[in-house]
Amino acid sequence: MPYRYRSVFLCMTLALLTLICGCSNRQFISGTRTYQSRNCINVLDVSENEAWKIGIAAASNAFDKVSATPGTNQIHINHYGIIAGQARATIEPVEMRSKSNKHASGFVYDVYAKGAGLNRTLMPGYVAKDFAKELESYIAIQKVRRKVLCGFEKSMVQGSLSRSSGTCWLVDSRGYLVTCEHVAGNKKTLEVILPDGTTHPAAVVITDKANDLAILKINPLPEKYRPIPVALSGISNTGEKIYVLGFPEGERIGNALKMSDGIISSNLGFKNNITEYQVNASINGGNSGGPVLDAHGKAIGVVSAKLVSLELEGIGYIKKSTALALLFAQVGISPMPTITEEFSSEEIYSQYRNSVFLIKRY
Repeated sequence: MPYRYRSVFLCMTLALLTLICGCSNRQFISGTRTYQSRNCINVLDVSENEAWKIGIAAASNAFDKVSATPGTNQIHINHYGIIAGQARATIEPVEMRSKSNKHASGFVYDVYAKGAGLNRTLMPGYVAKDFAKELESYIAIQKVRRKVLCGFEKSMVQGSLSRSSGTCWLVDSRGYLVTCEHVAGNKKTLEVILPDGTTHPAAVVITDKANDLAILKINPLPEKYRPIPVALSGISNTGEKIYVLGFPEGERIGNALKMSDGIISSNLGFKNNITEYQVNASINGGNSGGPVLDAHGKAIGVVSAKLVSLELEGIGYIKKSTALALLFAQVGISPMPTITEEFSSEEIYSQYRNSVFLIKRY
């Protein structure tokens, strides 16, 4: 075949492959099918945190290398394919809401390329196909809930750990609470569930996005709701015992306050962030915003993120409580007296079981 004909044939082949695999560099997955626009789609009827875990499980079976970014719901993969060679892509759950029924929502997945040229154009199609195949198998075996949405609109999922629920805690008898900024999000009010089961509106007073912190305000509470003292200065030591209070997975596994313990693994956080501690205590979606206490029952940090990777376990990050000093000054929250006495885990839980609350987001 003459050279000029070979060139024409190659261009036609590449154009055909582009048409087959999709011209867009983003592919949305619903079940085993990809789509750009559809009147009705089949979505996962699960929470954001569940969708992320399902995505990691499916991706780990489909691709050569899978990792996840701390504090986000992004899943990064490396994959070798016949068409585009070594492919790099990011997969993340996308929340779909029904335009006709605002109470309905679910999750599909967005696959997008990290590359350039032909690889960037072709890769999402075959990565989406491989991922969708494993996803369909996983949800069938695990009997994952699904439903159909018609007239849908999408919103990208963002945030550390889970945003569907979170934890907050009392720091002032006037009703001031601490949580994470990514739990408060762009809300003006949130719903806070007290230990007696009653629900109360909480106004978002001030947020600090850089430090992932927020102050909320509810009506003043009776004396049995004790403010938790906060360490606004000083640094805790590596190896120091810590206790985490909160609501992992929110109401999905029960709205009773949970406690986990561990140690400070490092005085530095992710990528040597000096405003964080690394800890090995068990934390999950729903723990975000919860207090981390030392043996004196004093809050030394706020649960912020967890490192998720197939090769790593037990790595969490908490924002140092010293980052609250400026917010406290702006709002007018006075620090409580220093505690010198040490307490057992049972005593700490007993003291503050009425001081830590579940947050529900809608």
